[in-house]
Amino acid sequence: MAELVRDGLEVLMVVAVGGMLAAAVARLRRGEVRVYRCATCRRPTSRGYPRCRHCGADQPDAS
Repeated sequence: MAELVRDGLEVLMVVAVGGMLAAAVARLRRGEVRVYRCATCRRPTSRGYPRCRHCGADQPDAS
């Protein structure tokens, strides 16, 4: 019985991860994913940090 519950949970996890992956691929294909670029050097960077990791410039809309 415990194996059946474990297997069921495992199947649900696989379905959930597969659904998230399919949704991400669909968003990429529709062009809804926008790459954030540094205002100074125009290279892709993260909005999670106040400075660009490439050129060190301050990012105006960093979170």
